[in-house]
Amino acid sequence: MNLIIAEMQNSNKFNDYIKNIKETNAPISILGLAGVGLEQIVGSTNAFAQRPVCLITYNELQAKRISENLKNYIDNVYFFPKREILSYDYIAESKELPYERIEVLKNIVNKKVNILVVSIEALMQPMISKEVLFKNKIKLEVGKSYDLEKLKATISSLGYNRNDLIEAKGEFSSRGGILDISFDEKYGVRIEFWGDEIDSIRKFNIETQRSTEMINKVEINPIHEFLLETNIEDVCNKILNNDYTKKQEENVKEDIELIKSGEYISKIDKYFECFYSNYSNILDYIDTKYLICLDEIKKINARAKNVLEDVSATEKALIEKERIVPNALVHYITANEIEDKLINYKKIYLTSNDFEEEINTEKYYFKYRMVNYYKSNIEKFFLDIKEAKQAKKRIYIYLNSKEKAKRIKELLDEKEIISEYNEKYSEISNGVQVKILLGNVTQGFESYDSNILVIVANDLINIEKRKKKRSNKIFNEAEKIIFSELKPGDYVVHRVHGIGQFVGVNTIVTDKVTKDYIKIKYKNDDILYVPTDQLDNVKKYIGGGESLPKINRLGSKEWANTKERVKKNLREVAKELIELYAKRQKSKGYAFSKDTPWQQEFEGSFPYQETDDQLRCIEEVKKDMELQKPMDRLLCGDVGYGKTEVAIRAAFKAVMDQKQVAYLVPTTVLADQQYKSFKERMEEFPIRVEVLNRFRTKKEQEEIIRKLKLGEIDVVIGTHRLLSKDVEFKDLGLLIIDEEHRFGVKDKEKIKEYKTNIDVLTM
Repeated sequence: MNLIIAEMQNSNKFNDYIKNIKETNAPISILGLAGVGLEQIVGSTNAFAQRPVCLITYNELQAKRISENLKNYIDNVYFFPKREILSYDYIAESKELPYERIEVLKNIVNKKVNILVVSIEALMQPMISKEVLFKNKIKLEVGKSYDLEKLKATISSLGYNRNDLIEAKGEFSSRGGILDISFDEKYGVRIEFWGDEIDSIRKFNIETQRSTEMINKVEINPIHEFLLETNIEDVCNKILNNDYTKKQEENVKEDIELIKSGEYISKIDKYFECFYSNYSNILDYIDTKYLICLDEIKKINARAKNVLEDVSATEKALIEKERIVPNALVHYITANEIEDKLINYKKIYLTSNDFEEEINTEKYYFKYRMVNYYKSNIEKFFLDIKEAKQAKKRIYIYLNSKEKAKRIKELLDEKEIISEYNEKYSEISNGVQVKILLGNVTQGFESYDSNILVIVANDLINIEKRKKKRSNKIFNEAEKIIFSELKPGDYVVHRVHGIGQFVGVNTIVTDKVTKDYIKIKYKNDDILYVPTDQLDNVKKYIGGGESLPKINRLGSKEWANTKERVKKNLREVAKELIELYAKRQKSKGYAFSKDTPWQQEFEGSFPYQETDDQLRCIEEVKKDMELQKPMDRLLCGDVGYGKTEVAIRAAFKAVMDQKQVAYLVPTTVLADQQYKSFKERMEEFPIRVEVLNRFRTKKEQEEIIRKLKLGEIDVVIGTHRLLSKDVEFKDLGLLIIDEEHRFGVKDKEKIKEYKTNIDVLTM
């Protein structure tokens, strides 16, 4: 048993709580978790009550985070992700999500789940029933006889695609008396028949086709949850029997053709009632032996209400446009229906504080304290350990790599603090007060009831290297001089003559006077020499877009005409801006939630000391985001003074409310830099960050755009490519624009489409 979990048995209060679970079915409330004790309580509940747990929480990010933390303490923890039920037609869907979901459902049915973590939205979504999904599950054993042709038909009905040679997950092939099936990307199972009898079953490597292990039996489960309950012809007849408007009928005909051709999966949400005679949800897959843990019931109820409001708004919009409302949206279950389903389960309410609702429960208060990141303050780290040792607390230090664990052990040895680190977890002794463990725990805590201190010390390692890197950047930026950066071929703009290319610096003697001149090449290889005392007339070209600018011709009216067109455009832009801001003043934006413990944890992981101005800007931006009025804030500051961190924290706050973030930058180089910054800062959190620019291949760009539309990417950083017509967001909540002045008029037209009612941070 995990040491952190085992510690709870030292608490009489906890033992009384477990006794309550075993003896009664009455609901219980656990108070005082302070945003950090939940995993220890839930893990210990599963271990000591010896019952599986279904933990329901208020959003997907929280669900992922809890499940990842629980895996450090308990085996067989599964996160059941929600599906994206789309209200528009699409061809591509998430490739991995169906496999993730079916894997969880398979383990629930086979009773291999200790803890199931699910968000309220995933719980509300309709699903195929357990009886239909697993009715054709196959169990094969060496020495037993089977009808091979019927077996192949059944495997096909479980969602496996037949190929000549299996190359990927979810495929099967048949050659004579050999049947190959792939359950994942690397390995498959090869079943050899002698007549109708199975002669052997072997696991094999898909890439090399070589056998790796002999086994005696194998179970073949559905490869995804979109199995057919009846035949395609019946489904199509049911669809056609419904009433549609003339406009909808055209769409229905196209759908029928796709369904008949075998492309039916993308149409299941739209015609759910025609595919399945009944609908279910995840609660129908678990029995009453499961303990139901409800993480922050107020937030769960609020999220459930918001989900139904969003669904209702979507339905209304589709009806107005005479589009078909997907059946799957109609069959979301309500909070009252969930309550009815949970009536026979033992419920445990988990909360940081007491709640106002009149819920008749026995209450247990477990006192926890959040232990923040130490940043570079290693002396504070040693001081906390010494104080905890004096208080006779047991101390657990978590690191996410062996190298870091060994380094922390060395640092403790230098301070003469006795500690133990063993890569084999089971061999760690109970006698040593300070233990170093490997794991991806995201937040430290102190448990007063079990008398332990858990420290996450990842941020203490390599902090000096990271600081040095940032200091050099600030120094280099401070030394920059505009023309010292110019290289031959760079584009420059002359106030009078327009756009040309920098050639170099020439020294010219005129009337015995020696002067330095900037040499600029124009169209037809015309050359302009600009004296260095007139450099105010020349600026480096910073125009929008990644295409090369057009060079002007000396002595022509091109540049004058260009400036005149710009003036006219500026007047139009000014007028449109006034209209835009008038709309924004009247429009109702999204009010983001107050900071969560995750936000505090994320901000605490920042490896540098914030400046006063930086802290002020961060607070002001977050306050603006929490207002119902759409934010429109301009953030000013020199390079290297921390604007990116302000943007990162705003982005994190948006993602915490399940909103997407778009970060628009003028160049591919800057996009790549910011992508690395965001990726590095958010790597400890289940946040998906991507970059979209011309460095990506066409295939990669298409995949990123598809995932943006499905909501599978939380933060996207990109250049003008983000403004293309094919880029759509599932739920954009925050737009960050870096150096807006470097975007062209056309680009700003597209930006204005985004800016009507979303929060905007311009830097």
